[in-house]
Amino acid sequence: MLIPVLIRQFIRSCVTRFIPFVAIFPLTVLAQSDGLNSSAHSADAINTVAPMATQSPEVANLLRKMATIPHTLNYQGSFTYQHKDNPALQSFRIIHWVEDGVEHERLQHLNGPEREVLRTGKAIGCESLGDQLLQGKISQFGANLARMDQLYKFEIRGPERVAGREATALLALPLDQFRHSSLLTIDNETGLVLKSWLVDESARPLERYQFIDLDLSPEIENLREPKARLHRAATPQVADCNPTDAKQAERWNLVWVPPGFAFVGQRQVRNQIDMLMYTDGLTTFSVFIEEASGSIPEGVAQRGATLAVMDSLRHANKNYRITVVGEIPVVTAQKIAQNIAGI
Repeated sequence: MLIPVLIRQFIRSCVTRFIPFVAIFPLTVLAQSDGLNSSAHSADAINTVAPMATQSPEVANLLRKMATIPHTLNYQGSFTYQHKDNPALQSFRIIHWVEDGVEHERLQHLNGPEREVLRTGKAIGCESLGDQLLQGKISQFGANLARMDQLYKFEIRGPERVAGREATALLALPLDQFRHSSLLTIDNETGLVLKSWLVDESARPLERYQFIDLDLSPEIENLREPKARLHRAATPQVADCNPTDAKQAERWNLVWVPPGFAFVGQRQVRNQIDMLMYTDGLTTFSVFIEEASGSIPEGVAQRGATLAVMDSLRHANKNYRITVVGEIPVVTAQKIAQNIAGI
C-alpha cells in the first residue's frame, strides 16, 4: 500500500490482466498442491490478534504524518522500483498536486516507451478507513477493529537521509503470519515514504522503491503539462469518505479475513466482476468474483510482492471464479479465497 497508489495499481493490473489464462501466465506461477495447501493448518492456529503495549508517541506521530500530510502536498519526484522477479531497476516520476481541493497524480515511466498514468483522487479532508486506522482513530467505528500496535511491532531504526532529506527508518514486524514485514523510511517533515522494503517471512526482499529526488515547491502550471502520447486514466479506489462505521460487502460474505483487516469498498469492474477491497492500514488486498463457465483455473501467480490466488466457488447453481490479489502471503490469500460464500 505504501508504494505510491498509481504504481501499485499498475503492478496489480499486470498481475490480474492474465489471470484467466493461467496456462500461459507470464509471471511466476505455482500450481496448487497438497504441500502448498497443507501449510494452511498453521494459519488456523492464529485466529485472534496478539496483544502488545501501546505504540510509542514517536511511532504514532510518524503513522499520523503518513496518513495525513502527503495528501495535501504539491510535489514531484523520481524514484526507482525493483521486485524479486526482475532484478532490473525501473524508474518512474510521480507528480502530485492539489487543485480546487482535489488530489491529482501523474505517474510517468522513465524507461522504455514514453507513457504515463493519470489519477484524480479524493477531496482534501476526506479520510479513508485506511487513513483513520493509521492515525489510531478506531473507537468511532464501533466495530472489532484492531489497533495498529496489535497487528505490528514497530521499531524506530534511527535517522536516515534519502533524496537529500532527513528521514526516520521505521520497521513494521507483523505479529501474525498473515501479512509481510516492511522497512519504511519516512520524511520527517512531510510524512512521505521516501524508501520502502517489503520482505517475506524469511526476510527476503519482495519489492523495494526509493526516491532519488524530490521537489516540494513545484509550479502547478508546470504539473499540467501535455500528457504523454501513450496514457491512461486510473480508476480511483472506491472507499467511503470519513466513514463512521465499518460496512459489509453486498452479495458476498468473506467468512474469514485476517485479524485487523476491514472492508473499505466495493465496485463492479469489467464484465460485471465484483471487486471487494480490504485494508489493515498498511496492507491491502482485493477480492474479484466473476461468474464463469467451463473449467476454472486454480493456482497462484506473483509479481514481486503482489500475489494473485485463483480459486472457484459454487453458489446458487452458478460457478464463480475467485481471485484474491494483494501484498499478502500465499497462505493468507488461499484461506481468504477458500472461505467466501454468497449471501
